[in-house]
Amino acid sequence: MKSLLSLLGSRGFLFPVWSFQFGVSSFYHTDKPFCHTDEGGIQFPVSSLGFSVRELLVLSYRRRRYLAPFLSLLFVSSLTAQTLTTDAKISLVTIAPGNSVFEGSGFGHSSLWVSDPANGINKNYNYGTFTFQTGNFLVKFVQGTLPYTLSVIPMEYVVPHYEAERRDMTEQVLNLSQMQKQRLYDFLENNALPQNREYQYRFFFDNCSTRLRDALTAACGDSLVYYNQPIEGEAKSFREWMNDYLVEKPWERFLMNLALGLPSDDVATPMQEMYLPYNLMHHFDKAKVGGKPLVSATQPLVVTNFSHMAQRSQPWYLSPLFLLILLVLGTIWHTRRQQQQVKIGYTFDKILFTIVGLMGWVLFGLATATNHGVTAWNPHILWMLPLHLPLAFFFSGVQQRNWVVKYLQISFGLVGLYLLVVAVGSVIKGSFVGMPVEAWLLIFCLVHRLFFLLKTKR
Repeated sequence: MKSLLSLLGSRGFLFPVWSFQFGVSSFYHTDKPFCHTDEGGIQFPVSSLGFSVRELLVLSYRRRRYLAPFLSLLFVSSLTAQTLTTDAKISLVTIAPGNSVFEGSGFGHSSLWVSDPANGINKNYNYGTFTFQTGNFLVKFVQGTLPYTLSVIPMEYVVPHYEAERRDMTEQVLNLSQMQKQRLYDFLENNALPQNREYQYRFFFDNCSTRLRDALTAACGDSLVYYNQPIEGEAKSFREWMNDYLVEKPWERFLMNLALGLPSDDVATPMQEMYLPYNLMHHFDKAKVGGKPLVSATQPLVVTNFSHMAQRSQPWYLSPLFLLILLVLGTIWHTRRQQQQVKIGYTFDKILFTIVGLMGWVLFGLATATNHGVTAWNPHILWMLPLHLPLAFFFSGVQQRNWVVKYLQISFGLVGLYLLVVAVGSVIKGSFVGMPVEAWLLIFCLVHRLFFLLKTKR
């Protein structure tokens, strides 16, 4: 303990932990240096791959004063839950999205606040923390097998943190009976035990919001009835819900939509759409417990009059849409120029197909070698063919002319197969499965060059 206090006192910060999922901000206790994460939380990644998917935080020197009062709380876990008094209050706390999708806060966060002044209880329960101290951290993180954790910290340290980040906080006091409060508190305390606190994060299906939904169901049983209709009146796919948060985040939207496979295009049920913190909050507003409204009171904890979601992450001239439009124009110009030449070069094609092939290998790895789930069955691999890297370097070879022609024909055919999958899949899924739309500009460039190369090789 003394060495840890010396470390914190001398450096004035906590070691940062990063992830790209969504939802939770909390301090995670281990027997090694502290780590801070913000599951926003995806991700995903976390989210959400969500996927989803967390926020990078370095606690500045001026916030050191927050640490000392709760160091002992982080080191000591309660082995037996206390009996709550009749004045105890349990609330859902919803935090507005932060400024970074890839760092995890861009989809918001949900937590449960248990307050019982008579017992000295003022705890905030957050699902989704992790630590760099986990063995084979990088491998597990990439594969989607990194364990996430429920952590508990005093509520008085949560509010200043989100105030500093300019993120609104909303409290919904839950209208629970004394027995239901005790069951929920016991459930959370049991989950917080070292042997129980880890869980397998899933961007859309098992995160900071869904865990709270399920905890309340476990405590209330059949007396809890959630609203059984889409919260906005019209059902949406997991991908469509995710994209609502990425309107002003063009690169995040482009890359996350490329990485997600067909499972993300399933229409989310009313229960499943609660994977987003704001959706959970709105569903709680409409839920009933014992025939009465689940929420007895709603009040703001932090009001900033600021929205990170409305802040554009990149200027328009650096957006994938603008850059890919330039690529389309450049491809057309380069192709027409080569049509007027007797001898043509393949440098442009080697660069283009190498980049696409490299991206294809990344998607192939996400689809086949990870445990994210929502990155499987990715139709983009059909046109973003991994074999473009390294085979693009043989396009100029005279001796390889026959098999290069066959390869180009196969590539051309796979693009056509992708178009068929998008058409049929969109009908079956009930939503457009060809996201992101910017990818179609890149597909145009590939088709344009494939057609030109086939003509020159014959």
